[in-house]
Amino acid sequence: MDVIPLLVFCSLVLGALGVLAFLYSVRQGDSEHADRLSLLPLEEDASPESKKGESAGEGGMDPEEGGAEGEGRA
Repeated sequence: MDVIPLLVFCSLVLGALGVLAFLYSVRQGDSEHADRLSLLPLEEDASPESKKGESAGEGGMDPEEGGAEGEGRA
């Protein structure tokens, strides 16, 4: 029965630490942009304007970077 006061004290300390961590998080504004971050995966990867300069011939691997065309070199 001597353990019960120790368990009550530990639970109160852990509860107080949880409340303090929550208050610290609120003060730092960690959850201010949660709505925007939740919608981020729904955005398009690239807009059509950014792909305007690319053509079918420019998208291949550069032989200098170890592409398929440069594999036969010594």
